[in-house]
Amino acid sequence: MIKIGVYKLGLAPLSMIIVFIVLSVCAIAAAFQHTRPESPMPLSDLILINEGMALLATLVYGIFFHFAITIINRLRK
Repeated sequence: MIKIGVYKLGLAPLSMIIVFIVLSVCAIAAAFQHTRPESPMPLSDLILINEGMALLATLVYGIFFHFAITIINRLRK
């Protein structure tokens, strides 16, 4: 458990924050690489689509990680 100010973060929330930050950086980098003058889609739309996918991937990761922690804790008892 990590304490930042008045907030206490366990392993699952902390890892989800790290995954989201990494995926957001990758999403923005991919949007900038994909942008071309002849492309009909503006940069802002590409960033929104990529960030949406990053949020969805973080959500799925968090669900599986929380289930895994729950299963591990039940098997220990």
